Amino acid sequence: NPALVLENSGSVARDHLASERTFLAYVRTSLGLASTGVALVQLFTIADLTSHSTGVPLPDASRRVQRFARPLGVTTVLFGLIVLLTGLYRYFAIQHALTAGNFPTAQISIAFISFVLGAITVVIFAALLS
Repeated sequence: NPALVLENSGSVARDHLASERTFLAYVRTSLGLASTGVALVQLFTIADLTSHSTGVPLPDASRRVQRFARPLGVTTVLFGLIVLLTGLYRYFAIQHALTAGNFPTAQISIAFISFVLGAITVVIFAALLS
């Protein structure tokens, strides 16, 4: 039975609803990352297509940045999937822990997500400034 029914005593309902809101925040973050990855690829694809159709060559700086677009886009989309899976795992781990009267903290996953987001941001700005 996938339904879990608990007695609403103390802060049970509040804790479980907070867990659901946190899961939805993971979903929003993963959708934002996936959208960013698609936008990166599409932006530079459109620039390349426009260059070919108008006959105006892309500046060298744009060509250098363009070669980073697809790998960065794919990396960002894949990281969005990782964030979604992390959120899904955390949601069920917290649901299980709350029924046992515990609450696991998210130190490693938060540090990992922050580090990778920072690295992606630095690489994007480095590519744009090169």
